[in-house]
Parts: sequence; C-alpha cells; structure tokens
Amino acid sequence: MFGKASVIFVALFSSATATTSHVPTAVLGPGQVIGTTTVLPSSTATVNKFLGIPYAVTPPKRFMPPEPLARYDRPVNATQLPHLCFQQNYAHETAEQVANESEDCLYLNVYAPVGCRAKGGRAVMVWIHGGDLTSGTSSDPTFDGSSFAANQGVVVVTFNYRVNVFGFSNAPSLPLTSRNVGFLDQRLALNWVQENIAAFGGDPSKVTVFGESSGGSSVDRLLTTILDKAPPFRAAILQSGQATVSAFQRDGGPASWTALASALNCTSSSTDVEFTCVQSADAHSIRSILNSTGLEFRPVNDNITQRATPFMKARRAGSVAKVPMLVGSNGQEGMNLGPQYGITNFSSVTLADLQMVLYALTGSAMVVEQVGPLISLIQRTYPWFNLFEAGALLYTEVAYQCPAKLIAEASLSSGIPTWRYYYNATILNVQPEGYPTLGAFHGAELGIVFGTYPADNTTEQEKALSAFMQTSWANFAKNPTAGPGWKSSSDEIACLGCDGGSGVQILPASVVDSRCELYVPLFNASTPFF
Repeated sequence: MFGKASVIFVALFSSATATTSHVPTAVLGPGQVIGTTTVLPSSTATVNKFLGIPYAVTPPKRFMPPEPLARYDRPVNATQLPHLCFQQNYAHETAEQVANESEDCLYLNVYAPVGCRAKGGRAVMVWIHGGDLTSGTSSDPTFDGSSFAANQGVVVVTFNYRVNVFGFSNAPSLPLTSRNVGFLDQRLALNWVQENIAAFGGDPSKVTVFGESSGGSSVDRLLTTILDKAPPFRAAILQSGQATVSAFQRDGGPASWTALASALNCTSSSTDVEFTCVQSADAHSIRSILNSTGLEFRPVNDNITQRATPFMKARRAGSVAKVPMLVGSNGQEGMNLGPQYGITNFSSVTLADLQMVLYALTGSAMVVEQVGPLISLIQRTYPWFNLFEAGALLYTEVAYQCPAKLIAEASLSSGIPTWRYYYNATILNVQPEGYPTLGAFHGAELGIVFGTYPADNTTEQEKALSAFMQTSWANFAKNPTAGPGWKSSSDEIACLGCDGGSGVQILPASVVDSRCELYVPLFNASTPFF
C-alpha cells in the first residue's frame, strides 16, 4: 500500500527568497499543483503553502474505503484551505463552518520552507488532528504549519479524514475490514506523502507522524498495526492520546447505525437494502440527526487499522512499529470537561452532577461506581479541591497521564527509544472563553507547539516556551534517535512549562504518577476510548 511513485518534476525552492510575483508550483504524479507564499511577521523566511491538494478521489463513495487519485483533470489551485468533513458536535462551529462542511473533503495541506536544504531533502512532519473521531479538521488555523516550516526548516503536512458515521459507519453489510474508512483515509494520506513529498523538498524516508487526542490515538493505531520493516514513517509523537489501554468501553456503533437507519426511514430486513438507503440519504439530514441525538459511531477492532485493547503485553514484547517515540500529556486535561458539558461554576458541582458527567463520558454505571472511591482519595490528598476538580484530575490520570506512563515504560523495556513529557503551563490567552483558569487543559499545548497561539498579551516566557517546544518537536523529527533534548528514562519525566519556566525541568516520574498503579485494574476495556 505504501509504494513510491516517481516524482515527475520539481519547480519549487529555486531561490532563497520569494518575490511578489513568485508562484510556487510542483508537478506530482497526478499532475500540477499551484500554491502561494507567506512570510510570518516573526520571521524572514518564506514559506510555500499548498492548501487543499486532493490526496484521494473526492468526494469518496460514502462509507466506502478511499480510492487513490490517479490524475488531476486540470492544475490544482492549491491556495485555499479545504472543506471540513461533516462534523458532529463541533465545539467551536459557526454558521460559516457548517456551510463549509462537505463529503468532498479528502484534501491535505503542505507547508514547505523556501531555500537551500540538506542533501536528500528535509524532515517531514505529518499531523493528524484530534476531535474524538467525531469532528476536527486540518483547516483549523491552529494547525497552520507555517511557523514550523519557517523557524524549524521542516516540511509540514496536515490532512482531513472522515469522522463520525462518515468515517466509522459500523454498517453491518460491510466487511469488518471496510468499516474504519477514516483510518484508511489516514493511511492513504501517508501513502500520498511517500509518493509526492519530495516535490516539496521533503524526504519520504524522514517522516514523523504526530497527533493530539484522537489524533494521538490514531498515531498509536498506526504503531500497533503497521508492523512491516518499512512503515511510512520513522518516528512518532503522541500528544494526549493513545490506543493501547482503555478504562472505558466504546462499542455503541452498531446500535447507533440501527438508530440512524430508523431515523432516516431506512430500516429493512435486508442489511444491503438498508445500507443503500442510508448511503443515498441527504448528507445534511444525516448530520442533523447525529447532532440532535448524540449517536456514537466508534471504530471497530478489525485487526487491520485497530487492535483490541489492552495491548500492553504485545507492546512489551515489541509487537509494534520499531520507531522512536515521544509521548506525553497535559497536567489538567480533565478540566476541559467544564466547557464540554457547560459547567461554569465548578464549586457548585454535586456528587450526583459529577456522576452524571462521568456516566455521559463513559456510558458505564459500573465505571462510575468503580471510580467513586478514587475521587474520594484525590480529595483527601488535595483537600482544597472541589468535587469537579477531583473528578477532572481522576479523568486526567486515567485517560491520559497514566496510559502515557505505561506506554513509555513498555516501549523502553522492548528497546524502542522513547521520551516522555508532561506539559504543565497555564497560559491565559489560550484559555477557553469564560474559563480563565483551566490550566494546562486538554489541547492547551496545540497553539504553543504550532506557534499559532494568540499574539495579544503573550509574555516573553510564553513565547520562549513555544519556541522551545516547537524546536524540541522539530529536532526529534530531524534526528529521532537523538531525541527531543532530554534523557530517555522511565524513572524521570520532562516537565514543560512547570513553575512558569520556558524550558524543561526533569522530575522524578513518581511526582506525577503516584496513583497510576491504582488505575491498572480499570484498564480492561477491549476498545480504545478515543
């Protein structure tokens, strides 16, 4: 699947600087693409941007695996960000964004520095966006790769993939291996990079795949399912996401398919007839049903794109792609539950409220019962925490922090170079509106890593932290075996942004992992949480 096609012609990077008349172009296997250029206010380096390049036949056949695109009908004007794939409960959507959602969405964006490069081409960083596999897009301005390209000299690729029912239909008429088409989209995008990235100055043998949240868990799925000797990447970065252990079962897809078919008046005794009916339904009607009912479409364990959890024994035995890995989490991931569930007054949350949130989050009364004593333990340890803060810390540790610890330890024990970080900076101008003090919440590091954080009222320390983290990520991509800049150890953790710092502090892992052993019995679900 990951073969290399020859690049016909390269018409990029012919000069160290761009002029106003410079229009970057490249001729790839499928044809010519025409981009644009940008110079960031903080940099003198010019970046060529190619926005909205199709990497597959698009729109794809609904619910079906993506098809490679053999030929462009005409030169691609790659100067605008692509449509969003249809979203479900997109947290920050506007009417304009909803109008921009489409099934015609299998596009990617390339950000490449102009100028001389090392022999063989630049390191390439391929980003997989998060969004709980229900929403998210490469068109989010947070994921603009211009800062990476200009300041770090790497080529950045971001891409869309299908999410919610469009990406993970659970349709019973489809073979198991064809139900996770969102993950097959991701693989086809990586294949496109292997075949075409040299035209943008990138080296296909120097690809690092990185992602956050369900993007991070998607990266982990790649690590645990692509086991050949030459995967389409040589390193991986997992930010607040993994697919190796799970405390929460997510297998409601078949029931959601049945409910969607019923809502569309497509129910039939023939699964093929039912499938054809849903496949031909109006896409906006499907979207409306998803967002009004909260139907949950999760990927299936097909042993091709997703393996059953827990995957710890296999990971310790080295049954994963043997590439260097950087893995980490944020200090207050769970505080994001406030905006997610519309909770504005944390101190007023009662035990019944918290249990309701946990049930909505996990769908399991048994899990809620199991974690009750653990929340009480956290409150005894931190008596100044209210119930919400204690529950948020529990969620942080169970869903993100302790899985990162387990994965790092397992990878190191199997001889895979692995580095772990713990992001704990509170940056005020990235806090969600109406929530000034969520701390290092889930996703808080994204603009810091990409260098796309709001410029207003940013302190010098925050700018320095962003530069440090971006450089660490890029250095890892350029030389994965050397690491991001700190020691690889299962006993220590690199704290980024601790105590208002702009670099790294090395802490004993026990400082943040003291309760992780208590959670191990919870990790018995057979499907990844996100």
